[in-house]
Amino acid sequence: FHDQYKFVQPNKKPNISAASRRLPIQQPSSFHLFVKAGLPFLLFSVGASLVLKNGLEGKNKERDKSRGFVTKSERQARLDSERDDMIEKLNKRIKTVDFDNTKRIERPEEILERRKKEREDRNKWYNRTWRFVTRQS
Repeated sequence: FHDQYKFVQPNKKPNISAASRRLPIQQPSSFHLFVKAGLPFLLFSVGASLVLKNGLEGKNKERDKSRGFVTKSERQARLDSERDDMIEKLNKRIKTVDFDNTKRIERPEEILERRKKEREDRNKWYNRTWRFVTRQS
């Protein structure tokens, strides 16, 4: 086996000179490594996401303005002002008119019945007048 690989010498130690006898290289501390590599990476990532977010927000705002869309906050403000106006009108009406919310609501059958009775009352008068004019009994 050794004949095939003559350049490998099994029990021979390498020649160490005085110049090559340096102290072992110390690995940097984890904090130093973080400051050198991790912190710039984090700053770059956070900064890039903020720049993209602001850029896309501005783009969307401009697009909405050009299309005539109203932002949610403006729409909400308009709805709130309309609601306040309606409530103010209702409160004014409640104060001026005797408002009774305990009044019973008529059922559809009762409404139809009332209308039928009103129609009959009208027709009685018309019928009597018609009979008188045409001299029917």
